[in-house]
Amino acid sequence: MSERRKYERHLLRKLAILRLASGEVIEGHTMDMSVGGAFIEVDADLELHEGESCTISLVLEDEGEEITTEIDGSISHQSDQGVGCNFLKIDSAYYQFLNKIYE
Repeated sequence: MSERRKYERHLLRKLAILRLASGEVIEGHTMDMSVGGAFIEVDADLELHEGESCTISLVLEDEGEEITTEIDGSISHQSDQGVGCNFLKIDSAYYQFLNKIYE
């Protein structure tokens, strides 16, 4: 199987809240994150659809301060472990957080 990812993934466990276009809110934790997306552990019983729009709220820490960032995204795939999300539009707080990790 060929690697489809464009960006390096980092194993980071952060609180993630998915808000689906339907209004449903799902809480989970990231398993890995990158500039282009994240894999989020969620309840395996959820039925999500590839391409479904969502907003992903991530709780990040920066120099001891808790920061919540909201990212526009879509569902890329689902497995027994969770759901993959593509990020369509990230904000500056998330970009700055990842820049510190890449350093």
